[in-house]
Amino acid sequence: MSIYMTETEQLEAIKKWWKRYNNIITVVLSIILLSVAGYKYWHWHQEKMTQQASNAYEHMMLAYSNQDNKSVRGYVNQLTTEYGDTVYADAARLTLAKLLVVRENYDKAEKQLEYVAGHSKNSAFRQISKIRLARLLASLKSFDKALAELDTLENTAYLPEVNEIKGDIYSAKGQYLQAVDFYRKAINQVQTHGMGNLFLEMKTNELVALTKSTRIEIKPSQAG
Repeated sequence: MSIYMTETEQLEAIKKWWKRYNNIITVVLSIILLSVAGYKYWHWHQEKMTQQASNAYEHMMLAYSNQDNKSVRGYVNQLTTEYGDTVYADAARLTLAKLLVVRENYDKAEKQLEYVAGHSKNSAFRQISKIRLARLLASLKSFDKALAELDTLENTAYLPEVNEIKGDIYSAKGQYLQAVDFYRKAINQVQTHGMGNLFLEMKTNELVALTKSTRIEIKPSQAG
């Protein structure tokens, strides 16, 4: 049989091939088109949601600067319920926590910070919430819980601040040698980036002087 086909034979072969595979091709093309349309809609929807969340967040911050606490709570509720998957919801919870701390509603503030620390998809927000939670717990003298919040480092950029807070906690516990150790770590980490922290250095020097004077006072009583 000749390997060459006439135009009529080629047309018949194409017709047979199409009759055999047209359903499959139609289904595949439909899936592709639907996938493309679905992706475009999803992308458009995400952009729309992000823009709406951004607008709500701007209004919330304006209300916060005007000390309109009722409006702040309203926007926080909107952001966390309608736009819970956006970073604006995390930022809203952090803002609400700050407001609750000012009002000395520490339990609710703690819950807001814990939520962001445990659920945010953004490592920076998780770390910030842990830092603020540690400071809050330390102010309430829950020192062990505060240190536990700092055990996991989400973002190395915050390491100097984390070590400084650990120093503050150990200082509050009266464990001055440990405090000085963490302060010095924080100072070295800051200096590595060509920066300085005068207040941190002052705290360190004060604790060093305090530990020296404490040792001097203890020695005579031990000798006696």
